[in-house]
Amino acid sequence: MYSLTRVLRSSVRAAAGAADGIATALIIAGSAVYIAAGPLGWFLLGSAALTMVLAATIDRIRSSSSRTATMSLLVIGIAVNGAVLIWARLHLDGRAFAFAGPPVLTCLSVAYLIDVYRGEAALSRPLTSMLYVVQFPVLAAGPIVRYRDFSRFHRRSDRDVTLADVTYGVRRLVIGLVKVMFVAAVLADPVDVIFALPATKLTADAAWLAAVCFSLQIYFQFSGFADIAIGIGRFVGLRYPENFRRPYVADSVREFWRRWAVTSITWLRDYLSLPIAGRDAPSLALYANLLVGFTLIGLWLGAGSTLLIWAIYSATWLGVEAIGLDVWLDRTPAPLRHLYVLLVMIVGWVILRSDTAAHALLMVQTMIGMKGTWTLTAWRYLSPGLWFVLISAILGAGPLISWISRWRVSLDATTAAILMMIAATFVFLWRGVTLVFSAAAWRRRVEPPR
Repeated sequence: MYSLTRVLRSSVRAAAGAADGIATALIIAGSAVYIAAGPLGWFLLGSAALTMVLAATIDRIRSSSSRTATMSLLVIGIAVNGAVLIWARLHLDGRAFAFAGPPVLTCLSVAYLIDVYRGEAALSRPLTSMLYVVQFPVLAAGPIVRYRDFSRFHRRSDRDVTLADVTYGVRRLVIGLVKVMFVAAVLADPVDVIFALPATKLTADAAWLAAVCFSLQIYFQFSGFADIAIGIGRFVGLRYPENFRRPYVADSVREFWRRWAVTSITWLRDYLSLPIAGRDAPSLALYANLLVGFTLIGLWLGAGSTLLIWAIYSATWLGVEAIGLDVWLDRTPAPLRHLYVLLVMIVGWVILRSDTAAHALLMVQTMIGMKGTWTLTAWRYLSPGLWFVLISAILGAGPLISWISRWRVSLDATTAAILMMIAATFVFLWRGVTLVFSAAAWRRRVEPPR
């Protein structure tokens, strides 16, 4: 009897494992279709396939070959993925590049190669490894997870997707869509119009409106895509960490970058040894690392010709805080600290958004009153809809409503109830239709022919 029970358990476990493998294969196929449909899709799929081949080779020869051989393969893999990233950036404009997948795909590929080289990732689960490299929920804008964390939370036979996962995923998906489609997209309109104005028509109030709108737009755009990824991932049994932790409530620039794109900053630290928001001792080497790190972040964000200026600007503020400004900030009232962070970041986003260095200088000079006309023109762009979205965005990005978190459970419960009601209604209607057709078929069989 004990042997029979053990055999049954083994059979059930094997069947569950097979089903899990099929589900993973389907997700991989969907990811491949998603990548192939985008710009340079087959080119990106080819680099992902090459990454898997190099990782398999490194894993096989790591224990038997010299360190030089495995290191050479690792360098080749990183160089190829870097070249793919540069090639994609040259052929796609800033916004298309930021959301087409090359930055995330490159980060995942490089992370996997390094983890295999370190012995922290193996190919014992090839489907999981393939899914890690091409996981479609995060390709737009992250989050970026380490392989060991991904494999730990990857869908397993002992954990199915539950109704709680579905309701949570629906909530995050809806929140992300609202951020991207109804907040970021609306804020982008005045930004594009005002940044395109000639110097003779640019006013200080319009410049400030564009600067604030873009600061909120870029936050809601990237955090919205992160919410969408977290929601879709929960649907298919994948768990992703939070990527944005309300950065605009930070008390310092260092803390801001600890809250902005958290997994990307962690990736730079873990795989490229580039500290962005750490507390390392100030030095020229630290500043150089910060400069390289911010250059990569700006590349991800789709920066254009002002990329290096923005990187120097951002790295300089972290350097200034590292050499003593943070001590002064600790003795400053909280409202002033928040104001300092907001001003620094808004000017930085203006630099990043500007087409040229001269344009960035013009925008900043206009904002502080050194250039531009003195008439008020911002009201031309402030429609009732924009007012509503702008106020909502400021509240949502700021120290909103700590009490909203207590309503999340109720919101999830409401979502579950709605989903169950929709499912029950569908089943009821479907059952009714089938009964009608069954009755009609039975009537045709029993009625005598005329």
